[in-house]
Amino acid sequence: MNNEKLKTIAGKVLNTAGVAQDEEFGSVIAILMIISIILTVIRVLQECNKNKLTPQSTAQDKYAIYGEQLRTFGERRGWFTKMRIKKLLRRELSPEQYQKYSFQLLNALLDIGANLTDDEVRTLVETANV
Repeated sequence: MNNEKLKTIAGKVLNTAGVAQDEEFGSVIAILMIISIILTVIRVLQECNKNKLTPQSTAQDKYAIYGEQLRTFGERRGWFTKMRIKKLLRRELSPEQYQKYSFQLLNALLDIGANLTDDEVRTLVETANV
């Protein structure tokens, strides 16, 4: 079930970016690439927020913290946030793909991040599970 939700989120990012899924990488590869980037972003957030969570924190507390941060990063779009996501994009894309699609994918990731539902955040955090 999480697999389908991840594909849905990745499809939304690709649609928002305006990247044709079959254009260069093929549908399956594009979806997997976007899922990998999104989960890496979640893992980075989890590492950065280890000290905010206490042993008594429930799963709902974790989802609330990560969801709030994802929405904040998507709305504020700070320099550091953009640079960190660009680093992840460079790692996942070839130089030609990065040059062609990085700006659209960066904005799409931030747009989708700003509008994530609680259910989508739960799916991402459970899947990243660090």
